[in-house]
Amino acid sequence: MERHCLRCGAPFQGRIDKKFCCDDCRTDWNNERRRERDKKLREINRILSANWKVLSDELRAGHYRLPAAELSARNFNFQIYTTSERRFPGGRTYWCYNLAYRVSWSGSVRILTRLSE
Repeated sequence: MERHCLRCGAPFQGRIDKKFCCDDCRTDWNNERRRERDKKLREINRILSANWKVLSDELRAGHYRLPAAELSARNFNFQIYTTSERRFPGGRTYWCYNLAYRVSWSGSVRILTRLSE
């Protein structure tokens, strides 16, 4: 029975459980599968990194409280965060890596770090 490589389709011989004609085809095939699987993860990480940069820039500028509209104007995505926790009644703290923020009912955002909690 002739078998064909999963990546390039070339016929090959060898062990009965062999699926690829060479190491290059095996590596390329596995890398492509991993690339597709991790596409969403890379997109989320890109958003988290951009959010972190916005928060970090604001802290560096000395802004610990600002309107949520200002963050939105800088393309801050409030839907993506690393974790959230309920710290007090009616309030939630959202983490973006090591920086956090709380959104008040009035629409202002307070930026926190682990040290400033």
